[in-house]
Amino acid sequence: MSFPRDKLPKNPKFLIIKLRSIGDVVYNTAVYSPLKKSFPDCHLTVLVEHFSRDLVCNHPDIDQVLSFEKKSWWHQLKFYYQLFANRYDVVIDMHEGTRGAVMCFVTQAPYRVGHKFARRSFLYNVKLEFWDLEPKHPIDYQVALIKKMGVEFGEISPSIHISEAAKIKAGELLQAEGIDQQEPFCILHPGAKIYDRWEAEKFAELADTIYFQHKIKILLVCGPGQKHLVDEITPKIKNAPFAFLSTSLQELGAITQKARFVVCHDGGYMHFASALGAPVVGMFGWTNPGIWRPPGNNTTIVSKEIECRPCNLKTRKEECWNGRPECKSLITVEDIVSAIAEVYPAV
Repeated sequence: MSFPRDKLPKNPKFLIIKLRSIGDVVYNTAVYSPLKKSFPDCHLTVLVEHFSRDLVCNHPDIDQVLSFEKKSWWHQLKFYYQLFANRYDVVIDMHEGTRGAVMCFVTQAPYRVGHKFARRSFLYNVKLEFWDLEPKHPIDYQVALIKKMGVEFGEISPSIHISEAAKIKAGELLQAEGIDQQEPFCILHPGAKIYDRWEAEKFAELADTIYFQHKIKILLVCGPGQKHLVDEITPKIKNAPFAFLSTSLQELGAITQKARFVVCHDGGYMHFASALGAPVVGMFGWTNPGIWRPPGNNTTIVSKEIECRPCNLKTRKEECWNGRPECKSLITVEDIVSAIAEVYPAV
């Protein structure tokens, strides 16, 4: 089946559904501009979960952003009704989970587009198959479905836009933490699931080593509900001057763009920081960096090959669930310091 673009009305209303995590939405941003270029008269709405809204809210080729929150059933019913009432012409489900497929169906759009072999593909009426494009990386999967709609792509890369207001606020936040406008600093982001964490002692030692070698301040950041990880690190830092910030994704993005480099785990923030062009040192544990490393040349990967990697919920060891995964414990401070030297030589 092919996409019937010749049957679309004038000024068609498009809806892209992309739920799930921050990293998934980061790579979804690669399709907005090519889609709008291919359908210049369309009104493009993007639907994401509320915590991802900042990733797409300032994109110049998006006309409207909808954000879904898992609140009460009544709230959700109203949201679903609004999807139906908006009368979209084309709805593209790039989530492929049950919720995204149901949202797609509820719109009753004339053209409900999805992957032919998705589990809930019976809810689509335009089913596209893209395995002939041989997608290998997360961003390839985002692009493949849109390519099958006849959209052409040049250079494929994420596209995140930070507002001027967020940049101003970021400068104010840094100033309040004692980091002047032109003062160099780096970011350490310890946030990760319990089975993917690096020891607090090593983060603290890394902070001291970075300060000794580079004479720059350390900025600790984390996601919602992760402050306790920072609190485990800071008492163990001996000499390095450090600060902590927790703020919105837009403001964090502006701060990340100012950083000399970033050290973090494989996760949403790594993909976010890399997409913003920051030099990133990414620690990979249970996942395969050959698949999940960010595109581009600004990310340096640190990982250890061990027999049980990659793992899953069924094969994960007990020590991993206790916060001591071997795949991360084997990574030394020296490993990270060597990786930093590749992106930011010592003074």
